[in-house]
Amino acid sequence: MGALGSSFGVKGWMKVRSFTDRPENLFDYSPWFIRQRGAEWREVQVEDYKPHGNDFVVKLNVAQTPEEAKAYAGAEIGIRRSSLPPVPEGTIYLSDLEGLTVIGNDGVMLGKVLRIRDYGAAPIMEVSPSDHLAKERKDNFQIPYVVGPIVKTVDLNAGTIEVEWGVDY
Repeated sequence: MGALGSSFGVKGWMKVRSFTDRPENLFDYSPWFIRQRGAEWREVQVEDYKPHGNDFVVKLNVAQTPEEAKAYAGAEIGIRRSSLPPVPEGTIYLSDLEGLTVIGNDGVMLGKVLRIRDYGAAPIMEVSPSDHLAKERKDNFQIPYVVGPIVKTVDLNAGTIEVEWGVDY
């Protein structure tokens, strides 16, 4: 839903970037959950927020000083799935893609979607390579979530995403 940035001011405020369609909508959800890469989600409460340039600054209950705020720089912001409104027919939430099997060119199983990153231009699927690709790919790789030229079909019932993507891309 968003990400925390650097500390702001002397009272533990932090910069925040919203990934919602309307950035201010992020503050309609409570509670927030935050996590640093590889860590567990932690529930936090928004005490206050205000616009700051094109983004926002936020005061969370877990930071009272700039040093405490710095500890959360780069943390992801999430909310409970039950807090989201139902999606219209034929659409999905990007989080629905996590865990799906990615099938590439010629029906080759490329791996599973670990997470979705959305930095503005197009969401990015981070894919953990399948076992049979271990020789070609040892590390996770990224595939842009662009419906049409790259993403051909998403079948939530089958748990698959078909993409125009090769093993060597």
